[in-house]
Amino acid sequence: MHNLSEAQRHINSISRPSGYNSYAWNVTKKIALEAWDCYLEGRRFSRPINYLCKEFYHMITTPEGQSIVPIKGIKRY
Repeated sequence: MHNLSEAQRHINSISRPSGYNSYAWNVTKKIALEAWDCYLEGRRFSRPINYLCKEFYHMITTPEGQSIVPIKGIKRY
């Protein structure tokens, strides 16, 4: 991803998991976009990440499979 528009398309390409309501899914996507914004701008993403849906982790991963936030700060699903 080279810009926020590409990141948004990536995030929106991921389907909402069953059991997630629309509000929770929109919040999840917003946080993923914030992470991409920080990554693309070279800023540190300082929000704690404690999500249990695997789809969120796909949102914050490059197409090459690299996490855009430090792995040590993420509580995995």
